[in-house]
Amino acid sequence: MAQPRPSLTLILDIDERFDSEETRLEVGRCYTYVGTALVRTHKAESDAEPENTMRMLVKLGTRRYLSREDEESETLWNTVIERWLYNQFHTVVNNMQIFNRRQREIGNDSLSFTWLEIELENGALVVRLRLDSASGMPASTSEVVSRMRAALAAGRLGEDVCRISAPSEESFEKQRLEGLANKAKREEKRRCAAEEAAAAAEQERIAAERRAEEGFLESPSLAAAQEEEENQGVDIEEFFALEEADFELSYLEWTVDYRDGSSATFDSSSWLI
Repeated sequence: MAQPRPSLTLILDIDERFDSEETRLEVGRCYTYVGTALVRTHKAESDAEPENTMRMLVKLGTRRYLSREDEESETLWNTVIERWLYNQFHTVVNNMQIFNRRQREIGNDSLSFTWLEIELENGALVVRLRLDSASGMPASTSEVVSRMRAALAAGRLGEDVCRISAPSEESFEKQRLEGLANKAKREEKRRCAAEEAAAAAEQERIAAERRAEEGFLESPSLAAAQEEEENQGVDIEEFFALEEADFELSYLEWTVDYRDGSSATFDSSSWLI
């Protein structure tokens, strides 16, 4: 018996300052094969950094798959939803990054996203996952959603949960400070390595020129310059490379929002789910 397959609607909820006819056309070109893609805008907050959200509306009719109390729901999650989320995370996130690479290629500003939001079981639960600085996230983060479902079903998160966000704001801020510090160290190492390589290359050039002069040969620097001119072009790998994130995110600490407007923070690192 064929398994049901979810359908996907993507809502790109963007700051109104990023909205334009050209952006909407590019979104249509880039996301057509992923699913139905719609652009929505929200008003700009003058005193805050723009936050754009990629919202995934998962459609599977009236079927239920969040509960772990019945076999049908459990089977549907384990055999369909979990794998489908993994594939969609890979596809959607990859498309966001390719979209921004294309924007850079044609001289436009990139459209970065802060959150990937997943609406499950017709809105019974919303999962909000923060994206990294390059609008990226491993497809394996689908396992975090499975852990959230299991924690919810086990009653660890309390009653009347409407949304789970990861990481929590406190956790993200700690990760951001540590990640940027590590990034600065990496960049310093790269700079030192590049300077050492340049110095070594210069020493080799000087030595080669001396050998050429002693042997009445053509100056290697001239030959090298001519070769460089002949082979001048674009570094293909660099041209098509996706943007590198400042640091990798951890999704162990969650913020849980309840239907009465309250919220709580949970550390799932020690949970055996």
